[in-house]
Amino acid sequence: MENVLTDESKFTRFQGLEWFDPNYTILIGGVGGIGSWLSFLLSRAGYELYIYDNDIIDETNMGGQLYSTLDIGKNKAKAMKEHLWNFTANDKVHVMGLFDKKSFANPIMFSAFDNMKARKIMFEKWRKQKNKKIFIDGRLLAESFQIFTVIPGREEDYEKHLFDDSDVEDLLCSVKATSHCSAMIASTMMSIFTNHIANEKSEFEGRDVPFKYLFDVPLLLQTIE
Repeated sequence: MENVLTDESKFTRFQGLEWFDPNYTILIGGVGGIGSWLSFLLSRAGYELYIYDNDIIDETNMGGQLYSTLDIGKNKAKAMKEHLWNFTANDKVHVMGLFDKKSFANPIMFSAFDNMKARKIMFEKWRKQKNKKIFIDGRLLAESFQIFTVIPGREEDYEKHLFDDSDVEDLLCSVKATSHCSAMIASTMMSIFTNHIANEKSEFEGRDVPFKYLFDVPLLLQTIE
């Protein structure tokens, strides 16, 4: 399908913002509850995306993920690439498979996994880079979420929040995912990232980039550390 949108028409409403610069390459691990919405938001800003996920879409994903019933049975990363083209006309989206120890690293990485094992692998890949910039990890429940933002120098702080998957309480399937909370964490992760880019470009820490951000939906309570 031919791209009928020009860059100017796609970005005209926000291209004057200080963080705007589509010339960034971003790696996203997981395009489920967090990553599907996050991929959409990042793609709207024109970034080149490498999206990792080898899961297949099923009926249970309809409750919290940015897929349609027509996507059931498809690979998540491939289906997301199709959606990103239809919604954002972004032709810089690359479909990858399972993120593992053989996967490549990138200076900018978003962890949107639903398990700690994958988070640890991605973090170690990011950490070993000499040119690393930012690692943003989102953790989601049905009505609460956490975001950890790691920049060089804060690796040890983040390590304190890593644990084994066996230490996580298994929740009922009926209380694991909601679309509005999934969209909220993705939007917040996007906002933290654009704040980071704005600070980087202005060489002034004028925008908040918290290491730890927590939000509780029932109380509408945010905690920033």
